[in-house]
Amino acid sequence: MTASLSAIGGPRSRTRKAILDAAMDVLGTNPNASLGDVAAAADVGRSTLHRYFAERTDLLRALALHVHELSKSAIERAEPNCGPPVEALRRVVECQLDLGPIASFIYCDSSIVRDEELTAELDTGDELIVEVLDRVATQGTAGPPGWPRLVFWALLDAGHDAARQGAPRVQVVDAIMASLTQGTINPNQS
Repeated sequence: MTASLSAIGGPRSRTRKAILDAAMDVLGTNPNASLGDVAAAADVGRSTLHRYFAERTDLLRALALHVHELSKSAIERAEPNCGPPVEALRRVVECQLDLGPIASFIYCDSSIVRDEELTAELDTGDELIVEVLDRVATQGTAGPPGWPRLVFWALLDAGHDAARQGAPRVQVVDAIMASLTQGTINPNQS
């Protein structure tokens, strides 16, 4: 039987993970939530939270790295280099959508974006997605370099918003896939 990572790391590791998981939920729902809100959701006191993360920026930096690792793991689990490219792309969309709105928050929060070293780290890890997008592409893009990657992440952000507004998950995934593979505007409509 394999022990979980939190069991291997001991109570300190479990508490840190509980705080980060609570921060994902709380800040994903309310980006302006206080550290007290995060502490309450993690079922720890504010003083405990401050022992792990002295300032909000420390928590946000750790949260960004935590979410980035979850995203990279999800990409690997989706096996984007296996099977037909459109099916692989759908698996990647589904796995990234599962992360929820915290991903958009992490990649757009001003305190994170100002940290050049952290931003450089967060700008890695989606190479397999880019490979799938390249495998699916049948012709050159009309956009600037890296356009398919930017569109992919923008559509996921829109998908998180739609899900937050109550759209069924399967409908969100279908809409993202249709936008990626067919576009959203019919130029022949009058």
